[in-house]
Amino acid sequence: MSKSRYPGIQRLSAGRYQVRVTWIDSKTGKKKDQKKVIAAASMAEANSNRELLRAELLACGTTQRERVRLGEYASSWMRGKIPTLKPSTRDKYAGMLDQHILPALGDHYVDAISPQDVILWRDAQHAKASTVNSRLRVLRAMLRDAQADLGLPRDPCARVRTLPEEPPVGNRLKPEDLRRVLAYLREDEPGWYPLFLTMALTGARFGEVSALEWNDLDEDAEVIWIRRSQWQGRVGTTKTGKVRDVPLPPLLKEVLKQHRKRLIRNQAPGLSEGLVFPSRVGTYGRNAALRKPLKRALQAAGIADRFTLHGFRRTWNNLLRQVSSSAITQSMIGHETEEMFLHYSHIERDEKHSAVERALALVDGPKVEEKVEGSERRKELPNSGHRENTRND
Repeated sequence: MSKSRYPGIQRLSAGRYQVRVTWIDSKTGKKKDQKKVIAAASMAEANSNRELLRAELLACGTTQRERVRLGEYASSWMRGKIPTLKPSTRDKYAGMLDQHILPALGDHYVDAISPQDVILWRDAQHAKASTVNSRLRVLRAMLRDAQADLGLPRDPCARVRTLPEEPPVGNRLKPEDLRRVLAYLREDEPGWYPLFLTMALTGARFGEVSALEWNDLDEDAEVIWIRRSQWQGRVGTTKTGKVRDVPLPPLLKEVLKQHRKRLIRNQAPGLSEGLVFPSRVGTYGRNAALRKPLKRALQAAGIADRFTLHGFRRTWNNLLRQVSSSAITQSMIGHETEEMFLHYSHIERDEKHSAVERALALVDGPKVEEKVEGSERRKELPNSGHRENTRND
């Protein structure tokens, strides 16, 4: 057997040649080669057949320079997403990509990822169904954009279903439980009471409440304007990017008024920045600081079920739902569901105040008349009276 002067071709015998073709594996991008014995009348014809094989590969767009791996695309995708994402969402996406998506699929060329690859990746995740589905949604959003950006013929996630999840349970309080929690906070955690009460009676997210400034409170109109949110000290828009107003009920109005007097009297750090709930050092508060007082309140109220700060939002949403329309509730809570319904609805401020008054009636509970030394008095939800405490964080 003699070597051919044509690279990649060897003459085996009369009319028989071995050709060698190299290509890039469509899944891993690694270089591979294949040898094939063909029939040809001459070395030149064998070389022509070899070039035809190479042309077929080029026609399929499999050259390495023309293709993009998922890891490479993820970097450019995140750079484009950063200006549009909240800081917390940006960190969440980056963590999912770095820890769960790219280690498994990052070396794959985007145009070679198949639905089966996505399914195998999904089913290999060791986490709750809700967590796996969150990761899948990030991958799906990225590959949907890749389809448009790279001109892919299909979206490999299009027909990949999320895992079935158990219906959400808990993380909200019954009216009587909320009443006991607030009563404990008022009496035993007065430094924290204004913040917790604001969360409980507005349904606003912690990031929105902790970013409130005093000019967001309109006492004459009795509303609180939710204009911004903060996460780990980084301030931005609300989660939906929209400004909304929520009623400021008399109880909360009085509690916040007394809270402000304490801040001024103690010249609390953060006062000059106009923060309603500054931390001990005058910065934006973090939700971790509220875990211990909340835990103590739940224990005092005899509540053993799981309940988090976000549970105040879920509780208030559920109370409003019982006494008002979904349009009124969503306009105050700030959800984006039923967006078109809200788009064609105009919620009057009087409607909101009426809904809050009826929800407060649920929290207050039934009035109980009792005799006290020949007079009568009512037992109800503790009002604005509270013990002073200079602690803010």
